[in-house]
Amino acid sequence: MPEIEPKPLSDRNKRLLLMLVDALTLPFALWVAVALRYGDFYMDMSAFWWLFPVVSVVGVLSFRKFDLYRAIVRYIGPSSMLPVLKGAALAAVAVSLVAYAVGAVTFPRSAPVIFWFIAVILIGGGRAAIRAYFYGLFNNYLLREKVAIYGAGDSGAQLAIALLNGEEYMPVAFIDDNRNLRRNTIHGVRVYDAQNLERLVQDLDIRRILLALPSITADRRRHVLERLSSLPVQISTVPGIRHLVAETGFTPVMKEVGIADILGRDTVPPDEALLKNAIAGKNILVTGAAGTIGSEICRKILARKPSRLVLYDNSEFGLYQLEQELRNGGNPDTEVIVLLGSILNQGHLLKVLNSFSINAVYHAAAYKHVPLVEQNIIEGVRNNVVGTWQVALAVAQSAASELVLISSDKAVRPTNVMGASKRLAELIVQGFAENQQTGEKRYSMVRFGNVLRSSGSVVPLFESQIRAGGPVTVTHPETTRYFMTCEEASELVIQAGAMAQGGEIFVLDMGEPVLIRKLAEKMIHLHGKTVGPVEGADAAGVIEIDYIGLRPGEKLIEELVIGENITGTRHKKIQQAREAGISWDEVENLCEALAAACEQADYHTVKLLLEKYVTGYTMVADASDPGFVLAKAQGQNDNVTRLGDHQKP
Repeated sequence: MPEIEPKPLSDRNKRLLLMLVDALTLPFALWVAVALRYGDFYMDMSAFWWLFPVVSVVGVLSFRKFDLYRAIVRYIGPSSMLPVLKGAALAAVAVSLVAYAVGAVTFPRSAPVIFWFIAVILIGGGRAAIRAYFYGLFNNYLLREKVAIYGAGDSGAQLAIALLNGEEYMPVAFIDDNRNLRRNTIHGVRVYDAQNLERLVQDLDIRRILLALPSITADRRRHVLERLSSLPVQISTVPGIRHLVAETGFTPVMKEVGIADILGRDTVPPDEALLKNAIAGKNILVTGAAGTIGSEICRKILARKPSRLVLYDNSEFGLYQLEQELRNGGNPDTEVIVLLGSILNQGHLLKVLNSFSINAVYHAAAYKHVPLVEQNIIEGVRNNVVGTWQVALAVAQSAASELVLISSDKAVRPTNVMGASKRLAELIVQGFAENQQTGEKRYSMVRFGNVLRSSGSVVPLFESQIRAGGPVTVTHPETTRYFMTCEEASELVIQAGAMAQGGEIFVLDMGEPVLIRKLAEKMIHLHGKTVGPVEGADAAGVIEIDYIGLRPGEKLIEELVIGENITGTRHKKIQQAREAGISWDEVENLCEALAAACEQADYHTVKLLLEKYVTGYTMVADASDPGFVLAKAQGQNDNVTRLGDHQKP
């Protein structure tokens, strides 16, 4: 027969059980008090035996009156000890009065005072012991993750209580920059200053640091995170007391600190006037809407209440996911239209622009993964260059008034096909801007660096490698890249488009470049690991960094502008560059020739066109690349530069 598990006691039965225990504890406390007074634990107390039921009844009724039995024992705190003090005092007074009234001459007059101390210790201490048991001090201390709380203020103190009441984390230290708090204790947890953090983490075996600093400035927060990022601990943040009370009932909702927080930049609040002028009440189309940048642009657009938002992409599953998200949490006043389509189908694009009376197009559709485009040159160029040509043509032939191209820092003095294709896309949009007769349409470009957690970012790759135990692969110790969060980049793209007059290349302020090696080290530390190599038993928590060399077409250092012709704009984080373009006739010839070459998979012609129109670019082909194999099969191998025959730029 299956074993039947006992049912847990109801709240009423638990209270009755506690009352019974207290009813037995109080007479015992009185007996101990009298015995201590006489110094004899075997003395005869039959002369005043009736005082024992008196202290039991009065004490239990007093505890009940003061709501001691409504306090949940596992969550009992210092405030819950007040009913114990009051109830024990009333029981002591009752015993004294009854003994005096009936003339119990052998009952010592000091016994009630001793009884009060013993009763408080037994009843209050018993509940504290039960509370400690549920905290895990006895049953699961070693199983709980040891954490430190950064911030010994009110938020930190409340967080400590919440953690002690839980079963997952055990706070072992407070950390605070106020050195006057050093050596103090809060809820039994010692406060340490912020010096010698590395030694503190090692000595106390701290695995996670929780930030309880809800009111500090952004600069101060970045300073703290920068200091903690060198430690092999995970870092989490928790909301302030106000949010805990309002939203979660003192349940600490922890948010993992990611690399975006560590690389935090000085952000500028968006210019809402620019955003509204660009979006409010308009019909907007976003190509590549299911991508990382495209989807975030859609979210920012939807928040500014356009009349209609058209999501255009060739990814069925990506569009489905984005549609579900936007329809469930979007703006009910905006019509959201989801369309499967290719930017290479100019007729379809034109029909869409006219049918939905599109005012502005944000062109984010592109292949962006450098090594993959390097190995798939024909499709990379066809999508990024010919696709941009088709989008721009559709805008020119429709009633749409604005096109904003999402470009890349890899378009600046490119050394890879992806960068060269994005530079050609810029030249095409510049050509359309300069070819206008009336200037009623605005063509502009927005150029920026890497977006954290985008499909081509190193961050997801590093995370998967860390979870797998390493090694983390970095191309070169001195490789640097610019990084920006997707949310900030998307808002800046829309604001830049709103300032466009025609033909501008807007360059987003990406801040300081980041060493990829340092990025990898910080990510390893954020996962609670140590950067290797380390031999022996300590190697379990160690992740090594493996330098694999630059991949074909990859640059050591990325740039954001060609030349120095760059000026500011009304927005602090957006600059404007003026760069030389090509004539409209050259744009037409280039696009027609590239379209024909891609259609015929003419690798050699694509190579020549890229090298001709992208200043300083020379294609470097590897004999193992599919494009080279295709060219060789077509008899073009004599005209294709092999990797070993050409020095990489």
